[in-house]
Amino acid sequence: SFTTNSCRDGSSAPFGGTRPAPLAATVTGLVLGAAVAAQPPAPQPAAAWPMFGGTPARNMVNHHDALPPLPPGGPVPEGDAAVKEWEARWLRWKADLGSRAYGGPTVAGGRVYVGTNNWRPRNNRDIARNADGELEPIDRAILMCFDQRTGAFLWQAVHDRRPVGPVSDWPWEGVCSVPTVVGDRVYYVSNQFRVVCLDPNGFADGNQGVQTEKYRDATDADVLWEYDMIRELKVFPHGTATGSPLIVGDYLYVATGNGVDEGHFNLPAPDAPSLICLNRHSGRLVWSDNAPGKDIMHGQWSSPAYTADPVPQVIYGGGDGWLRAFDPPTGWLLWKFDANPKDGVYELGGTGTKNDFIACPVVWEGRAYIGVGQDPEHTDGIGRLWCLDLAKAVAGGLMNPARDVSPELLLRSEKKAGGGLRVETKPNPASAAVWSYGGEEKRRWATREVKFGRTMSTACVVDGLLYVGELPGYVHCLDARTGRHLWHYDTKTSIWGSCTYADGKVLVGNDNGDLYVWRHDRKPEAFDEGAAMENAPDERQARATRRLMRSRIEEKYLVAKIELDAAIRTTPVVAGGVLYVASEKTLYAVGRR
Repeated sequence: SFTTNSCRDGSSAPFGGTRPAPLAATVTGLVLGAAVAAQPPAPQPAAAWPMFGGTPARNMVNHHDALPPLPPGGPVPEGDAAVKEWEARWLRWKADLGSRAYGGPTVAGGRVYVGTNNWRPRNNRDIARNADGELEPIDRAILMCFDQRTGAFLWQAVHDRRPVGPVSDWPWEGVCSVPTVVGDRVYYVSNQFRVVCLDPNGFADGNQGVQTEKYRDATDADVLWEYDMIRELKVFPHGTATGSPLIVGDYLYVATGNGVDEGHFNLPAPDAPSLICLNRHSGRLVWSDNAPGKDIMHGQWSSPAYTADPVPQVIYGGGDGWLRAFDPPTGWLLWKFDANPKDGVYELGGTGTKNDFIACPVVWEGRAYIGVGQDPEHTDGIGRLWCLDLAKAVAGGLMNPARDVSPELLLRSEKKAGGGLRVETKPNPASAAVWSYGGEEKRRWATREVKFGRTMSTACVVDGLLYVGELPGYVHCLDARTGRHLWHYDTKTSIWGSCTYADGKVLVGNDNGDLYVWRHDRKPEAFDEGAAMENAPDERQARATRRLMRSRIEEKYLVAKIELDAAIRTTPVVAGGVLYVASEKTLYAVGRR
């Protein structure tokens, strides 16, 4: 029914240029997607965590590694003999990072990769004298590579700042993209919004690929290829690059970061792509999609996920608050889902009711899970956590001409005189929504106005339970199948990273530098704080009820709270029986020596 044309990467596919062929290629694209699914990356090795989420499903779950023993008690007091004994036996190594670390850790091929900045330079070349004649680090973004066994520093990728100011390259932010490792290649997005492919050996085996690297000392990275999304696609990125590359077979999928300018209202490049597919071997463009278009609210910081169930699909949360799924080899839209209420309003830096995504979608047992959020500088606000049935999404998308599987369809909308929107909607018979959790909290004596706030955290789903962090610092546990809320706990400060499961425990860090370790119970006891407080006769009794509930949750589920040296804005990783956790200053490896 169609003839194959040459793609921009030189391979053969049922479309030409960067867009899929219409109609005839639609069903065929699903068949070709099955071929992609037949050649995914090898299963996760026991001693590896090769990408954000560990696998293309992005679920933060490790079923095969044991955790090392935890330190005695919580905080680590100086000079404590028990702690020193524990460190001597279980702290494998620790390594200095810069002053900020958001990207990683990634563990693969005997190496550990972490994105950071140049606050503690590894090369004297990256130091200069300031106006007062004092030596200080040069503001650069860094990806560091360490030996997995010893913690020895091996090499670093050094990236200069873009000369555009903070709108597209925030000062002193490091490499925020979590690297993905497949075979003998390392992939990530630099602060310059370039997709970068590196040789994991650095220059130890000679200069491979690109021969014109700016930095080529023994401590520097060996670049195999780069794809400049600003130059090639004319995107206007906002903030900093956080996309973690998704690799399935020969294809690499990544968000471009296209967004608004420094005024935060003008969108300079509404026609530029938001999601692209590259050939992972050559770095050439296969297809691109600009579905959010002019509806991007701020920026785009989510990363795509992949599943072959029920059909191969790449799922991505865009800057307009819509979740979309694409046929992997062609980019053909399979379905789309509006994660915001139809009367939702976006407010810059305020408490608006419309959000986009920082978290990644997670796939578990044929369902996708994701929570909405915003740039953390916009503070907290009302949020929502969604669960979608992917079989319904695919079927509903094919039956619906708009491929819309949202809970509601918008019939008409108009602005109200006092602000906000007046909308008319109808239920969508093709909806893929299974459940959602969030909305306003209206129960008496409630401590805040929302049930679930904005989140930057990707969900962790194990044994039918879902764990997720909230930007204001709450950790939630819900029934993944029904959406029933089981318990939550306030860690008292922001959570930027995600929960990770290993060895019957769930770990998450926060901005106080506290690493929380929770006991996973397959049949957990539910603690409904809201209902318990609502039944209190007065506010004083409600506060006492809340304290009692918190104490009971600690007794039941909290295993340890370990204080590190700085904020934890990364996600803990367990690989090969070793716990890797990066604070903003230090990378720790905890496990038997």
